[in-house]
Amino acid sequence: MIEKTYSFVKNGNQNDVYTLSNQKGVEVDILTYGAHLLRISVPDKQGNFDDILVGCKKPEDYYEENPYFGATIGRYGNRIEKGRFTINGVDYQLEINDRSNCLHGGITASFDRALWDAEIDGNSLAMRHTSPDMAGGFPGELKVTVTFTLTDENELVIDYKATTDKDTPCNLTNHAYFNIGGQETVLGHELYIKAKQMTPVDEELIPHGELMDIDGTPYSFDPPKLLGKDMFSDAPLIKTCNGFDFNYCLDRTGEGLEHCAYVYDKETGRRMDCYTTLEGLQLYTACGTGGFKGKKDYVDHCALCLETQGYPNSPNCPEYPSTVLKAGDTYHEVTVYKFSVVK
Repeated sequence: MIEKTYSFVKNGNQNDVYTLSNQKGVEVDILTYGAHLLRISVPDKQGNFDDILVGCKKPEDYYEENPYFGATIGRYGNRIEKGRFTINGVDYQLEINDRSNCLHGGITASFDRALWDAEIDGNSLAMRHTSPDMAGGFPGELKVTVTFTLTDENELVIDYKATTDKDTPCNLTNHAYFNIGGQETVLGHELYIKAKQMTPVDEELIPHGELMDIDGTPYSFDPPKLLGKDMFSDAPLIKTCNGFDFNYCLDRTGEGLEHCAYVYDKETGRRMDCYTTLEGLQLYTACGTGGFKGKKDYVDHCALCLETQGYPNSPNCPEYPSTVLKAGDTYHEVTVYKFSVVK
């Protein structure tokens, strides 16, 4: 079931919150501003329901500065070096908002700051946004539909589609901050990521076309381990990030939807599995959230993000899979977060 459960006016525009619910009592709240995921309420092994998303206290607060809590990200998730790229011999300059780079689509036209149109379509909520040609420096008019579906199997399905009238980078994701146990930090969460390589980064967290083997290193989560095991490792990149903020190159067996990761909290029994059609997954462990006052007063490592994506900076790295959407083609990717309980 889907219903509009809350509305408010900001900057002369109406903003709506929609609640998706299933037959098992699971609920998901989504805000039209930024197509933000606000709340995901799931049971623990005792049958108690709690919100497993870290975020702002009220829907209105998402208009204030925050670290992309639950936002739909575009046009380009992650970083593009110097905000520059070249397509078809034409150089483009994006907005700079992360040191000397463009992060998550820049500033004025990033999708987390857009007011999306919402339409209930059966058991799904379709969110639509059109990004004009040269918005934020990106070429082409990009028409995007992100469809959220909550199944009775406790799966949150996020289906991304986009078309463009000019070749343009397109790399969409969601920036949900998960803490499935409700503890102060996620150091006690067990994490698995199906990846033997990641894209190494420089001091500004920009990759440059290389792949790094991580099997047997502190960067690896295959086999699974507690996040706290290596969160404070002396491994150089982990020290640089104060934790994990890396793109993992998923070990895919083919095309289509595949299992790529899970997180498990032994204390509550909650488990979340992640499936995706994409080739990359950015693990971010809320390395800089300390001091933010939202639903709680948050500390560093209060959550983890599993952002399915194309590789960062790929418009400048021909060695990586292309994230350029060509005019006339359709971008179509799917990510699923499935919630369960281990008793």
